[in-house]
Amino acid sequence: MRSLQELKATLTAIHDKDKKQLYTAMITAEVAALILLALVINTLAKSGAEIPLILKLMLGLMAVGPVVPYAIMLVQIANRLQKIDEFTDLLGKGETISNLQTYTDYKLILPLRLIRIRLFPMEYAQIVIGPGRKTFKLPLSEENVQPFRAFVSNIPTGTIVGNNPSANWSVN
Repeated sequence: MRSLQELKATLTAIHDKDKKQLYTAMITAEVAALILLALVINTLAKSGAEIPLILKLMLGLMAVGPVVPYAIMLVQIANRLQKIDEFTDLLGKGETISNLQTYTDYKLILPLRLIRIRLFPMEYAQIVIGPGRKTFKLPLSEENVQPFRAFVSNIPTGTIVGNNPSANWSVN
């Protein structure tokens, strides 16, 4: 990354990849829930017992429930392109970055008895910028974390204030 336009293009491409990953994870979670629901309904149908209303409501929620967190993530993703534009505009104006943290988030976690299977990983950068302390959560790919940190730290008008490894030590 050598310019703000290149940064914006990279963030937009990674945003598209993240959106596709979210749709894939949502479909995977819904298919797994529907398979489990079909198994439960099949077992209940074989027993021949009357199904209480509360159980019918729970089965309905079991079919719809896995989509809810993904719907929240879709709303966040819908606003992300404006956040990318705002972030690059702030960098272009010379705003300073006061905090930059990167972390890995997983779109789908399957908690099994002994292990947890984590699927669809994506790197994210949590950034606090400017005197108004605006916060941005932007997706990054694993190979772009170090170039992103290097680009952001080498902007001539703004510097990273937080997490600075150099410190002024007193002799006292």
